[in-house]
Amino acid sequence: MRSNLKALVDILTDVRRTIRTGRSANPSLTLRASLCAAAAVIAFAAVASVAIFGVSYIQAKDAQDDRLEEVAGILSRSRIAFGRRDGGTFEALYMDDDDFEARYVVDPDSPEAELPAGSDILVHTLHRTGRALRIRLPHPLRDGFHTLELHGRSYRVFSQTLVNGRHVVTGERTISALKEAWLDSVNLLIPFLLLSVLLAFVIWLLLWRMMRPVKQLALDVGHRSGDALSPMPLAGVPSELLPLLTSFNGLLARVETLRGQEARFVADAAHELRSPLAALSLQAERLEKEDLTPAARERLQTLRAGIDRAVRQVSQLLTLKRAQAKAAAAHSAPAGAAHGETPKADVLRAVQEAVESVYWEAEKLGIQIEVEGVEDLPAGAAPMMPMAFDDLFTILRNLLENAVRYSPSGTAVTLKLDAADASRPVLTVSDCGPGIPAAERARVLEPFYRRLGTGVSGTGLGLAIVKTLCDRWRLTLTLEDAHPGNAGAPGLAASIRRA
Repeated sequence: MRSNLKALVDILTDVRRTIRTGRSANPSLTLRASLCAAAAVIAFAAVASVAIFGVSYIQAKDAQDDRLEEVAGILSRSRIAFGRRDGGTFEALYMDDDDFEARYVVDPDSPEAELPAGSDILVHTLHRTGRALRIRLPHPLRDGFHTLELHGRSYRVFSQTLVNGRHVVTGERTISALKEAWLDSVNLLIPFLLLSVLLAFVIWLLLWRMMRPVKQLALDVGHRSGDALSPMPLAGVPSELLPLLTSFNGLLARVETLRGQEARFVADAAHELRSPLAALSLQAERLEKEDLTPAARERLQTLRAGIDRAVRQVSQLLTLKRAQAKAAAAHSAPAGAAHGETPKADVLRAVQEAVESVYWEAEKLGIQIEVEGVEDLPAGAAPMMPMAFDDLFTILRNLLENAVRYSPSGTAVTLKLDAADASRPVLTVSDCGPGIPAAERARVLEPFYRRLGTGVSGTGLGLAIVKTLCDRWRLTLTLEDAHPGNAGAPGLAASIRRA
């Protein structure tokens, strides 16, 4: 019931918007069909009303003529029965109609069956308790039915001549037949109109229900992420939507093919670059052992830094593409489970391996890595994250690498584990670097975006990899100031937790 009311409100809103704008830029098919159905019902009701009134009026006029003729017959029998005293005429009261007319009523075609012009007559009316109207005929009046103007009003009149020379004239106002037809029509039209309104509502309800697959399809498409390229299911889809849905699935297939080609090209290009970069790095190492002038050795150090940066960028690019490929596959099949089970990653092991992977780089830069929260765990506690272990390790390693790179020498990078709820642990990596302004925190999650003026070389892919993997496993990534009170070095605190 609530959904029906909501749909009715939506349609009324479309109607109001259409009236305001003259013509909607995106007209509603349901609204159009409902209005057309309502117009058809109204037109049908109008035609039916006219037809019903016409038939009722004809029947009322026939009934009026029958009443006039019947009353005239009653008066004629009374005149025959009580008009003479010689007896023998009382049989007129119980004679058969055909016998009575054959014996006592003048044939309408006879010259005697006529009231001459100028005659003064009394017309017995069938309303107002049988009041009689005295009139003088302006023209001859033949036996039968006539419509006359009596005292300024229209009357239906029936005249009948008896064999004794008496004339019997009955009359009733013509408006009586009109009133009777109106009352009969109203009695018929009220339920008919109510049924028409009910029919219009039923038609609208059917149309709304028929459009529900379209709305559901729109919701399904709207709730899809950009990486979900699996075809839309065709089971249960109305045949009218099959061509559109089939074309849409074809478009998804083409987009998936193009994305696959792009991913393969980037991955192949990055993979092919690793070999020459490794060769360049090896040659640079050999060159360092040679006896070089100070200027040449300085240039060699610059070359080594560029080679290392290129190697790191290629490695990060491969990691990002693998993460994006896994995230895209996760939308078409349950992630990481052969039997539909979500894998569990050992948080303590991931923390240990991630710290070990960046320890020597941090040591070389004079940065200390601290781990908090592990010693507070109860004995035998093993906090888990609902994700693949390799992905959790990749997330922590990238967060630690970013923190180490942006932290000044002599400071510390902290990895904090909050496992108050063992099923929902929170991991936070914080540093003492320049931090990221709130206005740029959404941008730094995009690939290849780097803040200017930090003086630190990087690939711009670390946080993009973290964001991609968090989205795949439905984790929430939060970026905040690690030291809000320190305007010079607020630092960055990156936290991951279950959504």
